[in-house]
Amino acid sequence: MDTIIKQAIELRKEEKYQESRDLLATLLTDENYAAKAHLQIAWSYDNQGKERQAIEHYVLSLSGVLSSVERFDALFGLSSTYRSLGLYAEALGYFEQTMAEYPDSIEVKPFYAMCLYNLDRHKEATSLLLELLVSTTNSDAIKEYQRAISLYAQDLDKTW
Repeated sequence: MDTIIKQAIELRKEEKYQESRDLLATLLTDENYAAKAHLQIAWSYDNQGKERQAIEHYVLSLSGVLSSVERFDALFGLSSTYRSLGLYAEALGYFEQTMAEYPDSIEVKPFYAMCLYNLDRHKEATSLLLELLVSTTNSDAIKEYQRAISLYAQDLDKTW
C-alpha cells in the first residue's frame, strides 16, 4: 500500500495528476489507507489548480487515520485552499485549529496573517507578522530594534 502511495506521489510530481488520482482511488476502500489516499488526492487537485475539488478530499482525509504529520498537512492544506478560494471564514477556523494543535509550526502564521488581512483584520495581521519577524530574523539590524518592534506590534495605534 505504501508503494502505491509512493508511485502516486511520483506521478503527481511528473504532473500526471489523473493517473496519480486513479492509482490512489484503489486505496479508498482500505480503512487504514483511505485518509492517506484522500490527502494525496487533495494535493493532486491543488497542484493542478483545481482547489475546489481538493476541499472534499482534505475533509475526508481528516475523518480518517493519519499520522500527526499528515494531519498537520491536511489541516494546513485545507486552510490554505479555503483562503485561496476566498472562503476566508472557513479558512480562519482551520488556521486556528492548525495553530492550536501544532503551536510550534510557525510556517502557518504568515498564511493565517494573510487570512486576517483578507477579513479586514489588518492590525492583527500586521502585529502577527511583526512578532514573527522579530522572533525568527537573523538580521542584526532588525535584532537591534527587536524590543521596540515588539512593543509597537502590541498596539499599532498607540501613541506616546
